[in-house]
Amino acid sequence: MQSTETTQQPFSPHEIIEGLRQQLAENYVFPDKAHDVATALHQHLAAGAYHDIKDGDLLAQTITEHMREASHDKHLHLYYQASGVVARQDDNEMYTPEEIEAIRQKSKRHYGLKKIEILDGDIGYFQFNEFVHPHFAGGSMSAAMTMLAHTRALIIDLRANGGGEACMVQYLGSYFFDAFMSEHIQMNGLYDRRKNLLYQYWVFPYVPGQRYLDKPVYILTSQRTFSAAEAFAYDLQQLKRALVVGETTGGGAHAGLRYPITSHFEAFIPNVRAVNPVSGTNWEGVGVQPDLPVEQEKALELAYQKALEATRS
Repeated sequence: MQSTETTQQPFSPHEIIEGLRQQLAENYVFPDKAHDVATALHQHLAAGAYHDIKDGDLLAQTITEHMREASHDKHLHLYYQASGVVARQDDNEMYTPEEIEAIRQKSKRHYGLKKIEILDGDIGYFQFNEFVHPHFAGGSMSAAMTMLAHTRALIIDLRANGGGEACMVQYLGSYFFDAFMSEHIQMNGLYDRRKNLLYQYWVFPYVPGQRYLDKPVYILTSQRTFSAAEAFAYDLQQLKRALVVGETTGGGAHAGLRYPITSHFEAFIPNVRAVNPVSGTNWEGVGVQPDLPVEQEKALELAYQKALEATRS
């Protein structure tokens, strides 16, 4: 007689959805949307959408898609951790020791820096694909800016940059503004719904090396340009310090933290939103609109031609 085994789902979708409902209600930047997302997830749960999914990564991906469908927020993300979730000590702990070590390890990829070049006509070209915390990447970023300091114009390529740390946006952005005007130049703000606080990001009065002042700057974008990379492009665009060349960006203007949902699932939940001091709003859901719209494959060529035209003497 042949026996049959019933394979049980190794985790409870109901527990996951309920955990998400609670964390969204407590932390998501828009409380009304948090309710809408939770309602949509419970509807999917009741319809059996998660019942037969036995793979943790697939379940996390499916729930992530449902959260984004309900919120239109590309930052919302559920993760499956087979080895278990490491909880934060408290809500004020911005980085866990594991996250700090993960940032440190990005040195193996040169902190996302890909290419530094001086093109014909003395035009600088700088491509990097991540905004890594300046505690680790600041020296590398400053070295790049030192190499490019005497070029006549600069092209910053963010077409493959998916974001990173707001403090690196502030650090790099400070190179493009006068130190003696720094106390009057606010680059961005982040509103924290939980604390009802607006964090302001101002130009630093000091950065290592020479600033890049009074020379044209062009920022290349694509649909993949996201989050902190969008913040950098948007901030310099709003302050009339750079022209954005390429495609409309991905449209993610929220920042947040990872919150434990169950023992093996955690969610990145945005708890702050960008508030630009010039526009009074941000690029969430609409992306950064380029000053010179063009297919991303042609963005470098267009920016280079504009740089040559601007620097002809």
